[in-house]
Amino acid sequence: MLGNGVKEKDVTLAIAMRLRATLTAAGFIVVSTREADSATPPTYDQRAEIANHAHALACIVLHATASGSGVHLYTSALQPPEQDAEQSDVFDLPHRYVPMPWETAQAASVSQSLHLEDDLTAALGKANLATVNGHESVRPLDNMQCPAVAIELAPLPVAGGNASPVTDTNYQQRVSSALTAALQVWRGHVDATATAPSATAAPMSKAMITHQTVLALTAAKAAQAAAEAAGRAAAKRAATRAAAAKLQAASGQTGETDRPDDAKPTSKEKAATSSTPGDVTTDRIQTGGRQ
Repeated sequence: MLGNGVKEKDVTLAIAMRLRATLTAAGFIVVSTREADSATPPTYDQRAEIANHAHALACIVLHATASGSGVHLYTSALQPPEQDAEQSDVFDLPHRYVPMPWETAQAASVSQSLHLEDDLTAALGKANLATVNGHESVRPLDNMQCPAVAIELAPLPVAGGNASPVTDTNYQQRVSSALTAALQVWRGHVDATATAPSATAAPMSKAMITHQTVLALTAAKAAQAAAEAAGRAAAKRAATRAAAAKLQAASGQTGETDRPDDAKPTSKEKAATSSTPGDVTTDRIQTGGRQ
C-alpha cells in the first residue's frame, strides 16, 4: 500500500502498460510477467523464469514507492565473475546460456546491467527526471540471466510546488518515454557488437522474442524458399518447351505436340511447388546469439 488506498501493484501495472506501448512502437517485442491484476500473480521465481526463457536483450523490474523522490535505479550487488570483468566488450551479450546457481544467476550479466543502468540514467536525466542509483541483492533481479535493472518510481519533486505522485499519468508517461529512448540506445550498443547479423533480423528480433514470432519468421523463410524453388522449376519447363519448339521448326513440323516426358515436373519439383507456410516445422532462430 502506498497510502490513500493506492496499491503498488496497480501503479506498476499502469506504468508497465505505458512502457509496453512505447517499446512496441519502437520495434521491440515485449514479454510481460503480467498484463492484468490477478488473484494468483507469478512468484519471484516464475518472473525470473519468464525473463530467462525469453533470452532477453534487457529486463526491467518495476516498483513504486510513496517515499523518497525521483526515479530510483538498482542493479544487483552480486560480483561479476573474473572472466566477465576482463571481457573486452561488455555490450557483447552471451551467445549461449549455461547452467549456474539460481541465487547468483545475475552475476554473469552484472557488467552489462551496469552499462544498461548508465543508459537509463542518461535518458532520464535528459528528460529532466531526477535519479538515484544503488545496488541491491533482491529477487527476482539476482535470478535473471540477462542485463537487468530494477526501477522504482518515487514522487517527482516539482520546483515551488507539491511533488507529483507516482499515480500522475503525465509523470508515468515521461518515465516510459525516457526508458524507451534508453533501451533504443542500449539496443544500438548491442547491435554494434553483434557478429554476422542476419539479413532477416528486423528490429523486433533484437529485443524479447516470443515463440509465435519465431514461428512467423520460420514460416516466412520457408515460403520464400518454396517460391524460389517453384520459379526454378517453371524456368526449367519453359526452357524445355523452347528447345522442343526449336527442334520442330528445324525439322519443318507444325502444330502442337505433346509435352516431352523430360518436361514433366519431377517429384522434387512437385514437392517444391506444393509447399506452403503451413507445412513448416518450427525451428529456433538465432541472431547474434539471441532468439
